[in-house]
Amino acid sequence: MKNTFLLLCAGLILNVSAEAQTKKKSSPAKVTVPESVSESFKGTYASVEKNKWNRTYTGNYVAVFSTPDSLSQEVEYNSSGVMVKTKTIYAPSSIPVIVGTAIEAKYPGAAISEAIKMDIPGVKPYYKVSLTTAENAKRNLLISEEGAIAQ
Repeated sequence: MKNTFLLLCAGLILNVSAEAQTKKKSSPAKVTVPESVSESFKGTYASVEKNKWNRTYTGNYVAVFSTPDSLSQEVEYNSSGVMVKTKTIYAPSSIPVIVGTAIEAKYPGAAISEAIKMDIPGVKPYYKVSLTTAENAKRNLLISEEGAIAQ
């Protein structure tokens, strides 16, 4: 009887300690966007209705939404409402023709896995493209809007 009671207590203690170790899922905190950031976003992207806001570790605010062309886009603002950068994610089949032509000329038969257009104030827009060459080598390229591939 005494052994049964001790085994029951030991099982209960193990069960309670195991439950205490499991992480509880918490809902993400809702980001409160300052009025200056919200107004700047609405001024540039008035037609966007559904967007999700996040906050970076540097304190900037990032809006994630889909463009009318069904492309995924992210726009980052500082706390004053000044745009820091935009990032547009292209499907491999929808990259601009000039970018696709530049890739095909340099890497014939390459398979594009990712294409992202970066717009940063003060820097010419460019594309970050990840691809696998016909020889199965992985490459990350920077391509200008004019189709020049940076080495």
